[in-house]
Order: sequence, then structure tokens, then C-alpha cells
Amino acid sequence: MTRNKDNALPDMDYLRERVQHLEQASQWHHYAMDVLTSMTAIFGDHSQSRDVSAILESTHECVGRILPLEDAGYYTVDDESSFHLSYRQAECEDPALEAEVERLIEAGIFSWALNQNHPVCLPCPGGGQGEDDTACGDHWVLHVISSRTRIRGMFVGRTRGQPLHPRDPGMKVLSIILFNAAYALESAALYTLMEHQHRTLKKISERQSLELAHQYSHDALTGLPNRILFSDRLHQLIQQGHPNDEDDSSHVAVILMDLDHFKRVNDSLGHGCGDRLIKTLADNLRALLADADLLSHHHLDESNVTLSRLGGDEFGIILNRVDSLDLLARFAQHLIDNVSCEYVVHGHPVFLTCSAGISIHPFDGRDVDTLIKNADAAMYEAKQRGRNHYHFYTQDINAQTYRHLMLENELSKALERDEFQLHYQPQISLATGKVEGLEALVRWEHPEKGYLSPGHFIPVAEDTGLIERLGLWVVRRACEDMKRLEAADLPVPRMAINLSPRQFRQTDLACQYAAIIKEIGIQASQIELELTESTIMQDIDKAVEIFGEMQRLGFRLAVDDFGTGYSSLNQLKHFPIHTLKIDRSFIRGIPQDRDDAAIVKAIVAMAKGLGLEVVAEGVEARHQLDFLRDLDCESVQGYYFSRPLPYDELCEYLQDSCSTNQQKQSASS
Repeated sequence: MTRNKDNALPDMDYLRERVQHLEQASQWHHYAMDVLTSMTAIFGDHSQSRDVSAILESTHECVGRILPLEDAGYYTVDDESSFHLSYRQAECEDPALEAEVERLIEAGIFSWALNQNHPVCLPCPGGGQGEDDTACGDHWVLHVISSRTRIRGMFVGRTRGQPLHPRDPGMKVLSIILFNAAYALESAALYTLMEHQHRTLKKISERQSLELAHQYSHDALTGLPNRILFSDRLHQLIQQGHPNDEDDSSHVAVILMDLDHFKRVNDSLGHGCGDRLIKTLADNLRALLADADLLSHHHLDESNVTLSRLGGDEFGIILNRVDSLDLLARFAQHLIDNVSCEYVVHGHPVFLTCSAGISIHPFDGRDVDTLIKNADAAMYEAKQRGRNHYHFYTQDINAQTYRHLMLENELSKALERDEFQLHYQPQISLATGKVEGLEALVRWEHPEKGYLSPGHFIPVAEDTGLIERLGLWVVRRACEDMKRLEAADLPVPRMAINLSPRQFRQTDLACQYAAIIKEIGIQASQIELELTESTIMQDIDKAVEIFGEMQRLGFRLAVDDFGTGYSSLNQLKHFPIHTLKIDRSFIRGIPQDRDDAAIVKAIVAMAKGLGLEVVAEGVEARHQLDFLRDLDCESVQGYYFSRPLPYDELCEYLQDSCSTNQQKQSASS
């Protein structure tokens, strides 16, 4: 205790001041403890993305409770290391702070302060302080806002009064507050980044979901709705209508369109050209169905038309509010006429036709599957009737389709059950009267229906692809029977075997046939392969190529049904063929029918001019035979001599023929 010079007790004024000072110090410590205990206010709700200004506002509230500030600003640093004023003390719009910061930056003091580990207190220029550094005046307090890893910003505050020392309790608490603010800013940046990534991922997810939904419901090649969306759209239209009101004048029509013989394009030009052609066709159909004048002419509207690619070369069209079957038929024909034309794909001209089937709700079905199934059946019927046409569904088509399906199932098992047989029809030389060849004709010994001719099952085998296996079986069995005839001393010079269009397009056909005859021990020259003129004319270049390959292997080649395929002499001379077979339709009318007689004469003359043999099919009467003999036709076959015979009966026929020829030779000698 301080005494005065009279050794008296300290005066009361001093004690009173001392008590007041201690009370203020205690109060300040209470404020500091309150600030430290409420530091979490700076971080706010850490589960959400934090706003920088909100963090700095909370920070300034804490700083303001420990430092009397005239003005304050909080600068934050961006990714390019530039500082920006992010928060300013409320109600302080004096530009002096920003100007002073610019001065500090230019003087290098700002950078120097950033590198200090403690707050820096500097006198303000013109702040009213005197030479004594303890004098009262305005001071700038600078302190970096940084975590342990990164500088986040800078605090700039202006105080009035005594200069503050870095070790002052208020300055220490300031460091703690700003250190926590730096981590809060890092947390905010992290949450902002996470939120940005979340939004980005959400956008990507939404876009991918839309893309997946589009891919799920649309065709990748053409961009048209696929079978799924087609069925869904048809289902919606059925639900919107009145399925029990068959008297309603407007209906929903389903049109299925399929390109005729499109497989030939893929086989000859490749799938790339096929895809290009499909895309071109889709674009043409899309433009056609967007023609307002065309739709209006047929009492249709673009909003009531749905075009889809159902798969492969098949397209589907839904027409809503159809009020006239006659206009619907004309519309279908218009579509077929526009599709059926020549296309140029990678420099290759391709002529396409198409067939269409039509079903109508509710007459041809009250649900999606039935309407599509019946339209498909009608389209198949259009193909069966010659293609390049449309057909409405009728009740009897179902029975035909069912029979066709049953035949497909039975046919697939017939080979395994060995139900096929070969019958042979002799080819007779008009010069010698001898059997100079046989034509192998396949028959199906159906377990319930008996013998079926090729006309009943070959078209089905062709459509299903079974013809390829059946063709190999025919070649093998015919070669084996030729070998058996040789062993029985009943040899024949050659065996004629028919090739179907699908077999003809097999890339390995020649190699397979060559392997079979080599295995059995037959010469290739003993086998004559027959292909119809109409099949050859479908792709002349391909036919010439395959015929050339067959000829190099030694096979004889014949054109069957000649006169029906519209080939010209100029085309015919390119084929390495040995025989022309005159179609039976021309033989039937000779010699009475002048046109048939003229055609047969021309064919025989042309063949002889090209050095080809001629075989006339379907000879059933003596006058036909005499007419052909007068023309110097080499060979004939038909019921006049023999029907197609199974192997055992063929052996008897050949034995009788040999005996007859021997008797004739004896009589002539």
C-alpha cells in the first residue's frame, strides 16, 4: 500500500480508481469468455453450404465485443490470389478504409502484415496522434485470416485511443477469432464445392436419365420411337377411345410396313449400307408424314400420326381418328408408292419395294398385342400375294397364319425325323430315247397328311432359313443315290438339283457342295445345279460371280423356268451356263397356241446359237413331243414319259428303259 509523505493511508481517490480499473478488467474478461464460448456462431450450421458474408458478419460480431472499432473491413482472397472486400462494418460507408488499404498494398505493408503471426497495429495518417507513440489517436489493426494451410483473407480495423500491443489480451482473442473464421471460410468453400458438385452430378444424372429414357423408348439409328414407345402410344389411344362403341365413326389404325427382300441389301452391300438406307427411308417417311397437305387430303392430322421403327427393316404407323377406310387404303398405297423407288447408297443404286398390313381398333383387336399381331399377319399376307402392296386384316388370315406357324414347327422337326424323300423325274434324250439325266425333287412324307409336294413347304423353308439345311440334305441324298445306281449297273450321266434363292445367297455354298461330292465320290460334272431365271435377274452381277465359282469347281449349270424372268440375250451371254430349261407354261399350249409356239422356237434357236442344251419341261402329250423333236430340242421331261419316282420305282423304270432300248437296237440290227 502506498503511503503519502506524512505516512498517511492511501487516498480514497486512488483506491476508487483502482477498484474501477479492476472491475473493468473483470468485465472485459467476462466479454472475452463469452466470445470464446460462443465461437461456434462463426461456423453456423455446418451441415449446409455457408455464405461468406454470413461468416464474416458473425466474426465481426465477436470481434466487436472485444475491440472498440470505429470501422472494419474483411478482405477475402480468391483462387487467383486477389483480395476483395467481402464484408464492411455496418453503417460505415466512408471510402477512407478502402483507400487506406490500397495505400497499404502499394506500400507493401499489406503483404508484410500477411506474413506476421500476430496482429499489427499501425497509426493512421492524419489520425491526430503526436510525437509520443503513446498518445491517443486512430490506429489501423491488421491481421491475417488464415488456417494452418492457407491464407483466407485479411482483417482491417480502425480503433481510437492508445495503440494496441500484440500481447494485449484483446489482440490475442482477435487472433483466436480470426483463426476460427479462417477455418469457417475453408469449411464454407468445401461445402460450396460439395454443393456445386452435387448440383453438377444432379444435372448429369437428370441428363443421363433423360438420355436413358430416350434410348429405352427410341431407335438409336433413326431416332424414331421404338416398339416400346409405339406400344405405349397405341395403348394410350385405346384407353382414350371407346372400345365398346364399334359404331364410332373414327378409329385407330395400325399400319406395319416391311421392306421386300431387304436382306439382299445387307448380304450384297454390307450392313453399313443397309443402315444408311434405313436411315434415309426413315427421314423420307418422317417428312412425308409431316406433310400437312397430304394428311389433310386423307382427313388426318400430324398430331394423330405416330411413326416408329419396330426393328430391322420394319416400320410401324399409328393413325388416330381414322374416319374413312377408303381414304386409309389410299393413304397406305401412297406410302408404298413413295417408299418403292430407287435409292443410291454409297454410289450403289438400290431399288426397294415394301409391303404393308393394316389392322383397325376395335374391329381387329381391342388390345395392343392383338392389333400388332393382326397387322403383322396382314402384312405377311400382302407379301404372299406378290409384295409391293397392302392388305387389310381379315378373319381368315388368322387361320392361315396358324397353319403356317404349325407348318414351320413341323418342318423344323421333319429333317430330324427323316420324313423327307427324293423323287426323281427322268430327262429323256430325243435323239436316242435314253435317260440322260434325272431331276431330284424333294417330297415330304408328312405323318398325317401324306406326301406333300415342294409347293406346300419350300416357301416356308425359304422364309425360315431351313432351306439351307434341307438343300445340303438333298445334295447328299442325291449323290448317295447316284452312287447306288452305279453299283446296281444303272448309271445316269447327270443329276439336276434345284437351288432356292436363299441357298444361292450362301457365301460358302460352292465349298459345301464340293466337300459333299468329294466325300461320296461323285464327279462335279455329274451334278447340274438349277436356278430359276427370275432369281438370277434379281442380282445379275452376283449371279455371274457365283456361277463362275461353280463352273471352276466343275459343276454343270442350268437356268430353270426360262422365259419367265425377262432376261435378255445380252445378259444371258455373260453366264457360264450349260443348259436352258423351257418353262412348262410355254410347253402346255404348243403347237396350237401361236404365241407359245413362237416363244419355244425362239428359245431353242437362241440356245443353239449360244451352244447351250435345251430341256423342255412339262411334256405330257405326243403332239408336244413331236413339235419339240421337229425343233431339234435335245431333251424333254414330263408325265408323257414318267412322273417323279421314288428310288425303288426309279430303279425299275431304268431297268425297263434299258431293256426297251436293247430290244430296239436288236430290232434295228
